[in-house]
Amino acid sequence: MTDRFDILRSWIRAAADRALDRAKDTRVASAAKQVLERLTERRWRLSDETLTAAAAHADGVDSAMVACRSGRLFIDASMSNGQEVQFSLTPHAVRFAPRGAKEISFDVEPPDAHDTSIVGALAGCIAKATWPMIVPAHSLDVGGAIVERESPGRLRVDLRSVPAVRRFASTQAAAMIFDVLELESLRVEPGALAITLKLPQLAP
Repeated sequence: MTDRFDILRSWIRAAADRALDRAKDTRVASAAKQVLERLTERRWRLSDETLTAAAAHADGVDSAMVACRSGRLFIDASMSNGQEVQFSLTPHAVRFAPRGAKEISFDVEPPDAHDTSIVGALAGCIAKATWPMIVPAHSLDVGGAIVERESPGRLRVDLRSVPAVRRFASTQAAAMIFDVLELESLRVEPGALAITLKLPQLAP
């Protein structure tokens, strides 16, 4: 298994090297290096602290706490209007299409107690973990995604609606980045949301 992974990793490195050879812009070269780093790691964890920071910076939020346990993200927030919001999110599906939608969906409980700005901010956090090159390394705020209701108890988010993703989409590197770095799964673990990237089908 290790030998097979080493071979695959060498293919990934070769693909990134070809992208670097074609890159005329230093920003494209930097993005290609980050692609290689993401694919060789493949699995990342967003801690409770990271998710809490994202939720706390959502529009209309005074303070928030996110805790990952029992397969769900539990959110407890105080809003600027004095309202208290408590709900949980369970990752349901990841739908990535080549040159198309980059969607994630969550089951929400209770169905009508969620705050869309918080869900959008958490989706922005996931987008940044998937595509770190969408913002400079020192930038923390990527903006919140647009959240839609797929069914009474399910929410759908297209990560392309995250403001930082929309801005990055106009760059030279965007097509290559979005075609190569795709989410495979979201999994709630104790204390963190684990994201796994899909390994690309690489031509020899």
